Amino acid sequence: MEFTELADYPLPAGEVTEWIPRLIGRECADRTWSDDPRPLSYLHEEYCTRGSIARSARSDDEGHPGSWLGAVFVVPHRHDRAALGRALTTWMRTHEVFRTTVERSLDDDGPVLRRRGTDLDVEVTETSVGTLSSGTEVHHHLLGRFETLSPLHWPHCVLATITPAGADTGADHLDDLPEIGDDEFLLVFGADHSVMDAYSMLLAIGEIQGLYAAELAGTPTRPAEVGSHVDFSEQDRRRGEDLHDRHDAVRTWEAFLSREGNRFPGFPLPVTDDPVTARALTRRRNQSGMSSWVLSAEQADDINRWARASGHSMQTAVMAALAVAVRSLSGQESIRFAMPMHTRSDTRYSSSIGWFVGVVPIEIDLAGAQTLEECLTTTGAAIADRKSLAQFPFPRVAEITGIDATPRFVVSYIDARYVPESSHWSRWGARTLRGSADSDDEVYLWIVRSPKGISVSARFPGNRVATESVHGFLHRLNAVLALPVGRRARHDTVGATDVSAAG
Repeated sequence: MEFTELADYPLPAGEVTEWIPRLIGRECADRTWSDDPRPLSYLHEEYCTRGSIARSARSDDEGHPGSWLGAVFVVPHRHDRAALGRALTTWMRTHEVFRTTVERSLDDDGPVLRRRGTDLDVEVTETSVGTLSSGTEVHHHLLGRFETLSPLHWPHCVLATITPAGADTGADHLDDLPEIGDDEFLLVFGADHSVMDAYSMLLAIGEIQGLYAAELAGTPTRPAEVGSHVDFSEQDRRRGEDLHDRHDAVRTWEAFLSREGNRFPGFPLPVTDDPVTARALTRRRNQSGMSSWVLSAEQADDINRWARASGHSMQTAVMAALAVAVRSLSGQESIRFAMPMHTRSDTRYSSSIGWFVGVVPIEIDLAGAQTLEECLTTTGAAIADRKSLAQFPFPRVAEITGIDATPRFVVSYIDARYVPESSHWSRWGARTLRGSADSDDEVYLWIVRSPKGISVSARFPGNRVATESVHGFLHRLNAVLALPVGRRARHDTVGATDVSAAG
């Protein structure tokens, strides 16, 4: 599973239909929404107030820099409008987060946010766009629709289907993606980040496929009841309210950020333009991106067995490889970054759509670690020491400390092999999507282990220096990850010369 922008997916020409949720059951629009006393999570509140962690290049009319996520995949069945409408309606009715919104107003103290809910039903209805003659035209249309998504304007999730127009669809075919066959179509959705995280995107693919197949078969299913992110938000507020300036979580964050003058650590290699070019810019530039597969499923399994034999996980092995790659390129013994981790510790939320994410401060110091196994042990201890901090919302920590900081180097790792229907993702040509972002110093890495293997997707400043640094870093990471495959080099030293020679 890769995580890219929509432009990186070869969309076909064809008939485009939008699927937009609407509220039904009451004629008076003035009474559609009412106040919901359940509070916003700290992350949701921070996002609505000043923007998300991954800021978008566009702003809505109220100046809110929104951020959208989504997915695209082939549906291996005929396009039945009535059945699809029923399936999508069931999907949205299953998750309460799709039936809430946020209203923002201003008072003397600044923005005031109120959660708004409804007791009405959601129904997803179709709107025909017509036949678009090229994949580029389809891309522009969908992007225009997704970029209007906002945490402050309902609906927060919209979908579209593309039925290819004949054999020649006009799309550039990629080797790792299937062609869309007869009696198949493409489904794309986008959702504002306030109602969806990365794991939610993955869950949605299989859930929508299953609901649609059941409708076509005439055996519609009622999904099992899942926990609501709205209820989770109450728990998040209670945890945040328990924090104080002497709490271990607050002190850990203070110490971590103070090393950079109360800033998040940046990417360990240069990412900024030369001073002359940088001064000529009047605004932040859109970020660039890339994505590639770095390990096959068999190679990943081999490394995982080695890590498990030492009492560690695949996540630890990948993070250790990151640290070794940094040391070999920069000479730095330590690597510091922010790491998102899920907060779905309550099983009620294991299949829920929503934003269940915390962030933890990671520092891996390889000083004295010479072999891959020693690097693995050091990395495992560093992650274990910080993992529990994910449950404490960072926006609340920032509120207590008065630190106004945005993550600059972020590394995310997801093991998606056990997400329902993940074994079909390759056959469906499934890919998760993100909106564009602008920043002059942020570098994000998304590392996903899926049934196909391990992919690494990245976004980084759109300049020559950053491009060379990130591409060089990922090339070196690939080389380090290859070292323990097939039992090679696991007990050998991994100094800069050794790793450089490997790739």
